[in-house]
Amino acid sequence: MSEFDAVALVKCETYEYEEVKRALGESLDLIDALSFVEPGMKIGIKANLVTGASADKAITTNPVLLRRLCELLVERGATVVIGDSPGGLFTPSFVQNIYKACGLNELEDIKGVTLNQNFSVKDGTFPEALSIKSFIYTGWLRDVDVIINFSKLKTHAMMGMSCAVKNMFGCIPGATKPEYHMRFPEEKAFANVMVDLNEYFKPVLYVVDAIDGMEGNGPTAGEKRHIGAVLASKKPYALDMVCAHMIGMGINDVQTLLMASERGLGPKDISEVRILGGYSLGDAVVPDFKRATIHQSITFEGGTVFNRIKSVAVKLAYSTKPQVKKDECIGCRKCHETCPAKAITMVRANGASPKGTGSIPSIDRSKCIKCFCCQEFCPVGAMKVHYNPIGKLLNNMHG
Repeated sequence: MSEFDAVALVKCETYEYEEVKRALGESLDLIDALSFVEPGMKIGIKANLVTGASADKAITTNPVLLRRLCELLVERGATVVIGDSPGGLFTPSFVQNIYKACGLNELEDIKGVTLNQNFSVKDGTFPEALSIKSFIYTGWLRDVDVIINFSKLKTHAMMGMSCAVKNMFGCIPGATKPEYHMRFPEEKAFANVMVDLNEYFKPVLYVVDAIDGMEGNGPTAGEKRHIGAVLASKKPYALDMVCAHMIGMGINDVQTLLMASERGLGPKDISEVRILGGYSLGDAVVPDFKRATIHQSITFEGGTVFNRIKSVAVKLAYSTKPQVKKDECIGCRKCHETCPAKAITMVRANGASPKGTGSIPSIDRSKCIKCFCCQEFCPVGAMKVHYNPIGKLLNNMHG
């Protein structure tokens, strides 16, 4: 792997400003991350602002980390725009509410720092892509000189993990995201969408907020889990390989890593990654990190009928689907509105006691593409990742 695939891994136990200042500074220095900055440069920070959630929920990029990065960039003479397109409308009123809920409005007290107010969309063409050769994206990214991707380490029901590579899906306007799930419903094809977007936009720097991450029903409805690290790299794939290893995953558990490796863009194994910093990878691993789902990573060599039967059996054991927990549902219709396959209808509760309107979602399994958009954007976490009994047992054994 090249020098640009080096990953800085630095211990950071809290979001206290002085601790963040030390850890972020060290991680960036280890890879000479800010040498590209020139006076007058306009830098876009693509944060993870998937939904309006306070920093203590561990869903979005923490504003303390964003503040310190902005300060470092402004000190070097740059101006900074922070943005993202969360799930929902890409409109001023909607996104401004996201900024406020995520605690980002206070960052505009730094001279030279603004929150994105450009809500135009642009056409993108990428002939070299494997999946997404044509697409529309958020126009603010065209207005900046370079992009920094600042993600959050979380589980993800469809992709296994949401981190640096997956974070670039936020360049697709929120209301059109379901279209891409319909265009690319198969996991590998959708993972290649994420890789394509990273190769198209080519952020100059990737930083990961892994002080507090999310386990379980991620990326929005899981549980906060302390991880205690800040990471940085100039390429996303080695960075995500380290993050995956820290939460007990490998290349076959995270489809974006597998696709990047098959395309010759990323490492095949954690042993191929050069890790910098005094914090050892072994010490950074979080034991018993709960996954949103398990991707089948057991292979059977050879083409015998017996091996094919074993392979199918394993895939069936690990199969998952979204399922609503009726007593938590508030009947808000968000799942119905965001389902790209139009597989969800709202029906009378039939004796259940939902907290809202008296209607609950019903999923047509023949239409469901298992993209887990309903689970990702449920505001109360009532839509869960459901395993069949064998898969549930294996998932619990896996930790």
